[in-house]
Amino acid sequence: MTADFGKAQKKAAEILKEYRITKPPIDPEAIAEEMGVDVRYADFSPDISKKISGFIRFNRDSGNAPQIIVNKAVSPRRKIFTIAHELGHYLLHRDYAEDDNRYQVMPRSNFYPEGKPPEEQEADCFAANLLVPEDMLRKYSAYASIETIEKLAGIFAVSKEVILDRMRFLGV
Repeated sequence: MTADFGKAQKKAAEILKEYRITKPPIDPEAIAEEMGVDVRYADFSPDISKKISGFIRFNRDSGNAPQIIVNKAVSPRRKIFTIAHELGHYLLHRDYAEDDNRYQVMPRSNFYPEGKPPEEQEADCFAANLLVPEDMLRKYSAYASIETIEKLAGIFAVSKEVILDRMRFLGV
């Protein structure tokens, strides 16, 4: 399987339109809750906390609402991206994420010896497009008063790396 970035981009745009979101910052936690996905913050053990930002749990056997579990120890901006990323799994990869034989909680490192799995690439793409939509990035980066990446990152409530990645990808 190869990553379908078009599918991830389209789904992010659909969510923004459905929830009538027209300006940053985008609140993925509010979107998840509106969709019936509980967002929970948890203390992870020290060795896990260094590696994992969060994961999704579908709770299909218990009858409870799906949950996005977020590591309390990560930065606020990392929490926002993690929620958006896991929401991407919820919307794009339900069959995969519900399959205990296939689904794995992945480290937040971008180093994968065999390459980043397509599902992770798509969830990252969904999160980036949800949190930093092209039209909004172009609008805010055009303002003369927005002269730094740090200011844009603050406006969108994401890391500088997310802004830089989006700008490179979009040619902004």
